Amino acid sequence: MAGPAQDSANHVKIELPKMLLVEGESDRRFFKALLGRLSAIETVQVEPYGGKSKLRNFLRLLQVSPDYHEIDSIGITRDADESSASAFQSVRDLLASAGLDAPAEPKTPTRGKPRVSVFILPDCKSAGMLETLCLAAVKDDAALPCVEQYLRCLAEIARLPSRSPDKARAHAFLASRDRPELGVGEATRAGHWQLDSPVYDPLKSFLLAL
Repeated sequence: MAGPAQDSANHVKIELPKMLLVEGESDRRFFKALLGRLSAIETVQVEPYGGKSKLRNFLRLLQVSPDYHEIDSIGITRDADESSASAFQSVRDLLASAGLDAPAEPKTPTRGKPRVSVFILPDCKSAGMLETLCLAAVKDDAALPCVEQYLRCLAEIARLPSRSPDKARAHAFLASRDRPELGVGEATRAGHWQLDSPVYDPLKSFLLAL
């Protein structure tokens, strides 16, 4: 995964007063496309922190930046994986260990500067990840029943059950498009994830409130 943008002194390079921290490069591409749709791409700096195990180090790099005082707000996204509540608590613990205020609830910013808010994908309630949210936006697409048959065949006939079913579904779905080589983030710019779907409304509200 791509790491944070860093200057020669090993700091995070701060370019805008609003920062959105996302898990990886694919997430960065997704969120930049979504922010572009919201006409907010010029006001929010999107940085991948390299995966949940690296968030603590990223926050430390951020805080030692000479321009840290210029940040007004920090938004953090993370996949829920098996539990939205556990993922949120993990982010809260990391924020506290970094000396930052931790929000009491997802989507609710802290007071003071910088404001800190957290969104646990897909919807701050359910288990899952970014791909879960994207799949919900295309749930009526004619290709999805074929995707389910493919995954069922792999599990039952080939004895190859997926360890991450929604990631597998997302990639199988994208394989049905005209450019099957695109990853999840790249496919967002190509229009495959239907960014006008109402399933994204809570996430859009979170981004606009940064």
